[in-house]
Amino acid sequence: MENTRNLDKKISTGSLIDDITLAVSTQWHAFPERFDWIAANGFAMAYAPDPEKLHDTTNHVMPYLKKGVPVHYHGYFPGFELGDADKHQAEKALDLHMRTVDTIKGTGGEVMTVHIGLLSAIETRHAHIVQNLGRLAAYARDRGVKICLENLRTGVTSDPEKVVEIAAECGAFITLDVGHAVSCAQVARGEITVVQIIDMFRHAMEEVHFYEYETDTHHAPSDMSILGPVVDALLETDCRWWTIELIDYTDILNTRRLVNNYIIKGDRSLAA
Repeated sequence: MENTRNLDKKISTGSLIDDITLAVSTQWHAFPERFDWIAANGFAMAYAPDPEKLHDTTNHVMPYLKKGVPVHYHGYFPGFELGDADKHQAEKALDLHMRTVDTIKGTGGEVMTVHIGLLSAIETRHAHIVQNLGRLAAYARDRGVKICLENLRTGVTSDPEKVVEIAAECGAFITLDVGHAVSCAQVARGEITVVQIIDMFRHAMEEVHFYEYETDTHHAPSDMSILGPVVDALLETDCRWWTIELIDYTDILNTRRLVNNYIIKGDRSLAA
């Protein structure tokens, strides 16, 4: 952890923001329009592949990787639950995730976020979670890919302690979804803060999903009243890949402006 004097010095010179990779989320079906916009606006890319056409992944991302656009991967596969209580379904999910690892290995952006409990309608079993996420993490590690478990808004992985325990037991890293953390039950009840969650995750945190909060969609910040303390805490970690998980282009650009102003200019005001 950097001491306050060093952190203030880096902020004053603007070097801190240079260390941060701001990415934008995109999915296979948005190719190529959203991909072109991401590249044209100087963002990195967090790409969610098509589970039915994994072979499209290379064609989608390689032109941008060759242009110097950094890429991470998002294993967003609703219905393919690694911890499914149905052993057969859990094995199908593991197979899909492993084939995705094989697809992205060697592309230069070998980090993939995965989920446990993505659909509340699918019952999970702890033994299947540990077995399959552990197998996936080991399989990926042997191929130079990092697997990151994301915290969700509800379900077993909405509990930050469970996220830490599962990731450690399985040999996985962690993706902090800020909006999920802000919106989870423990934070809503005042039992824990997002800053405390960051401190819990910091030893294994490889990526951040950045937006203000989640309901049935992701909501953009209009100021830094909620996300300011989150940014301060993130800057005290080693995690420097922050994916803006918003759809609207104006919201994305405004979020980047708010973050840049907050860090580079030292703008701690609540209004943009």
